[in-house]
Amino acid sequence: MFVDNFENQSKEKSESIKKQWVETATKFLKGKPYQDLEWEFSEDISIEPYYTKDEENHSDLSYLQILQNNQLALNEPVSQPRFWYNQPFIKLYRLEKEELEKINKEVRQVLMSGAEGVCFDLKSIELTNIDKKKLEYLLFEVALPYCAVSFQVDIENENELQSFLEKYIDYVKERGFEIHLLTGGVLYQNSSKKNNQFSTTFLESVSQTNTAFRSITLQLNNSKDEAQNIADILFEVKKLVENSNKNILQNIQFVVEATDSFFITIAKIRALNWLLIQMYDLYQVDTKPYIHSITSQGTDEKSLEDENWNLIRNTTQAFSCILGGTNALSVVSHQNQENTKSKAWANRIARNVSVMLREESFVDATADPISGSYYCEQMTDKLIASAWKKFQEMIN
Repeated sequence: MFVDNFENQSKEKSESIKKQWVETATKFLKGKPYQDLEWEFSEDISIEPYYTKDEENHSDLSYLQILQNNQLALNEPVSQPRFWYNQPFIKLYRLEKEELEKINKEVRQVLMSGAEGVCFDLKSIELTNIDKKKLEYLLFEVALPYCAVSFQVDIENENELQSFLEKYIDYVKERGFEIHLLTGGVLYQNSSKKNNQFSTTFLESVSQTNTAFRSITLQLNNSKDEAQNIADILFEVKKLVENSNKNILQNIQFVVEATDSFFITIAKIRALNWLLIQMYDLYQVDTKPYIHSITSQGTDEKSLEDENWNLIRNTTQAFSCILGGTNALSVVSHQNQENTKSKAWANRIARNVSVMLREESFVDATADPISGSYYCEQMTDKLIASAWKKFQEMIN
């Protein structure tokens, strides 16, 4: 940042270059020690502000190349090396025919405007009131095998979830769609607690469904100890497999809520993905982890005063999720007020965040945009090591 042409210097000079950088940075710190720039981004994990390629080689981060290769979109219907489903939120308040037809019109407009799917917010709806007829109104002329459809719900027990899944699968079959071509899933809160309540019979039934539609949600908690959050997810995966069988892995989606910590969001998605890949390989399943990222909306004073503050927040968070390697992305609306015209505009902006990052920033054209960012790769490496250690302590 302060020294020109760092990237053009030879490997032999990297040590002196960093020394020069530290001296310059210290000068700008006006007497404060350089060590003040180090920060603890997770419990007992600190990161320096500057790394060189020599330090990366010393840490042997070559395994991250494998992570990069696992993120290639080889089996997706696109020509670019990276792909994620753009699934904007669409909220339902009522189940009347007129309302469902109105929402269906919005869905088709969204799908024709650059989105690869949708995420229905059904948290205000009683799932038991949804039947196949209402699904017909809601999903009229939506080609389910060619777009990702997810449902964000509040569930009380496994019976409620199983009933909804059966209705949805029956609807899909009646439409003549192949079940194994479905993508998307059911998202719900307090996932760890909910999954602990699922019976072995239910889990085994889900695992026998030959579909990529994921009905089990594991949500990464947002707390200061990022390594422990990831270890908790690994532990939940282990318990789910033990309570059913390894085929349940194809029915799990991992939900990550982005935060304003740009580099932490990137590192934790990459670390989670890498460790899950290792677990999936150990279980010898022919599937990959599926991560669905969701941006967050600020409720602080600045956000309430200026709703465009959330627009900037959502764009930055979406960018970090994509760089981390998410498989699906839902950007929340930045608008806070219940103004119909303003709300429609905000929803359009939320939908187009992914489109603009793809078409104007070209982040899908590079297999791994983070490669060569020694700072972020060091964060990822430290987080992976710490999370795996915590997971081992949990199972021993």
